Amino acid sequence: MTSILDLPVDVLRLILPYLEPTSYLNLLATCSSLHQPTFLFDSVYWSGQTRHDFRVPNQPVAAADGPRWFKLYKRMLKETAVYSWGNNEKGCLGHSHRSGGPRMHNPRLRLRQPRQFRRHADHVAWPGRMENAENLGIIADLQCGGWSTTLLNNNGVVYSVGQIDGARYDQEPRLEPTALSFPSSVEPLHTTIKQVSAGRSHVLGLSDSGRIWSWHDIGKPALYIRFLAHDLLENASRSKGTVRKVVAGWSLSASLIEGVGIVVWTPGMVTDDAEASEVVLIAGSEIVGGTNYSRGQSYDDKHDRQLAETVGEVLDFVVLDHFVLFNTDLGKLFAARVDWDNEERRVSPAFEIPIPEPTGGQREDDPFVTSVQGSFRNFAVFTRSGQVLTSDQDRIRPLEGRGSDETLRIFRRIPALQDSGVISVAFGDYHFQALHSSGKITSYGQEPQMCGALGLGGNGNPESRLRGMRNTLDMVPDGLLVKHAYTTGRQVWFEKEKRDWIRWITAGGADPGESAERVRMALGSPGTTCQGEVSEWIEQQGRDWERFAAPSANDDGLCAYFALSIAAAGWHSAALILKNDDLASRVRQGCEAPQLPVPTETTEQGESSHSVTDADSAVTQQTTWSDTITDHVRYFLGAPPYNGTIAAQTNAEERRSDVFPPSRVVAQDEESYITDGAHAREGVPYKWKGHHFPRLRLQNGDEMPGEVPFDEWLLGRPDFQTNEDEWA
Repeated sequence: MTSILDLPVDVLRLILPYLEPTSYLNLLATCSSLHQPTFLFDSVYWSGQTRHDFRVPNQPVAAADGPRWFKLYKRMLKETAVYSWGNNEKGCLGHSHRSGGPRMHNPRLRLRQPRQFRRHADHVAWPGRMENAENLGIIADLQCGGWSTTLLNNNGVVYSVGQIDGARYDQEPRLEPTALSFPSSVEPLHTTIKQVSAGRSHVLGLSDSGRIWSWHDIGKPALYIRFLAHDLLENASRSKGTVRKVVAGWSLSASLIEGVGIVVWTPGMVTDDAEASEVVLIAGSEIVGGTNYSRGQSYDDKHDRQLAETVGEVLDFVVLDHFVLFNTDLGKLFAARVDWDNEERRVSPAFEIPIPEPTGGQREDDPFVTSVQGSFRNFAVFTRSGQVLTSDQDRIRPLEGRGSDETLRIFRRIPALQDSGVISVAFGDYHFQALHSSGKITSYGQEPQMCGALGLGGNGNPESRLRGMRNTLDMVPDGLLVKHAYTTGRQVWFEKEKRDWIRWITAGGADPGESAERVRMALGSPGTTCQGEVSEWIEQQGRDWERFAAPSANDDGLCAYFALSIAAAGWHSAALILKNDDLASRVRQGCEAPQLPVPTETTEQGESSHSVTDADSAVTQQTTWSDTITDHVRYFLGAPPYNGTIAAQTNAEERRSDVFPPSRVVAQDEESYITDGAHAREGVPYKWKGHHFPRLRLQNGDEMPGEVPFDEWLLGRPDFQTNEDEWA
């Protein structure tokens, strides 16, 4: 008799995917031969189950990471949470509160909030949990539009918050996630969505049955998209005419159709009359040349055989403002220019984009492109050897009509993105986020008007300086990352304790008088050397935050806030987070010092001499234009609170009281409230209450002044690569 163990491994892998996860694990537990990492963490099985059961989009870069998919499947069974940050215009973040005012105020610094920052009170500098999203089921994917954030749950229902087309005044913004609807006559078979894509002002969805739906208004039903020139085949698998993917671009829509190729059309052709008809027949569409080949089809034509050898089968594609980029199974990257307006509709022939060899010596299997990701004007290319190359459409324009010109400098190799487990990149207008296989998110680029799009505590707060942000000197300043931040990246923090810690450090730590000169060097110096290195020291301290948690047998090796996917557009960002409440709670408890009763000295009026009241917060908002200028000058000239004399006086006053009671304000979630940074809650100090502002020996040999010992690097001081010319 032949047992199942006599079958080859390749045959077993064809059979086992038919089992449900419970049956699959039970089968593996029956004998030691099957209960092996080869089967237990099989990447094909767990990635397929995760994508099938929860509609999680495919992640080609992480396709072979079996243990990651196995852990994700278990974590997806628990609650998923959506976090968003940046510009909350039109309510696109799903936050009903206004984020400016007291919540941004650090009570120990006593800085007035400049008027221009208060004017943009909808800017959210730290990730906040989207409100009223906890009852939407298991969120599988999310996308950011120009003025909206769109969610897809495991049941194929699409929700959106904000306003899909923010340029139209006849649309009402939705401040909480609202289900996108379909025409009443459509059968339920066609309304379960398996893939969604958000453009600047429209959203596309691809149903399980293969239909393309388009939304332009949260409050109106979807439009059923059909083509005059192409017959679409529904309820079929990899047959000619089936739709494999849809992409909503900045101003165009596109779909990859089996045997046809990438078809491009404009959503601007959709009119109010078309909306009333429920079905839109697209007459003006164009095909990107060379994208129709499929390995699953048989071809006798010489041209098709040539495509198989020179171009290959399209695996993925993106739609930029004026280009369509796609990568193929031959490891190649191509681009086609799109000229589309009221007078012209043309897609130029596709041309290949040369991929540079990896630095540090030739690798046998490189260059081989595995994925291309991007939006608006920027894109990223992933290679099999671990390179992540970034570029924009202006850099590839000269290649059109010239062939593969290897003398052109097309790509940048940002050091923090190389060999660091990056699996996806999401681009906004001026900023972008990178998702790492560790579940962490790092931020790069520019933050318009200090809107918080990087998620590093912007809005002009001094804390953002310690994350490596620099303000321009414009009347309404933008935020820029110092070049030091591109060596290892700057992670987005979701833990409240980290924000309390950096608030405490920014205000001078345990002895503001002793650290005043170092604070001035790091936060107020015209040069960026000290700021860049101190921000890296802060970054390293915040990376291993789980060290505060007591170990548990239930830990799965994933961090407390594990990012499953990221999205960005315009001036805002969002992330789908798998939150481990137990681990997050243990981390929070581990940050607290043992509770000791400490008496609070009171004034003659019987109030705490350093309590932070709502009245105090209100006073800080009464600023003038002179206050605005003064606050900017303080950063650069070491004025109060960066002046040593004033800081010493402040320090003497603070020593008269050991407790700074927190002040409750309107919060965006259960974790958001003001403290002085030294206390987790009233009467309970953090472990770092006695810590000082860091004192470092800088890479150039300078020593930061002070009386405390020099601090060591938790992970070693990196070799900072601050010259962008070296990123080629």
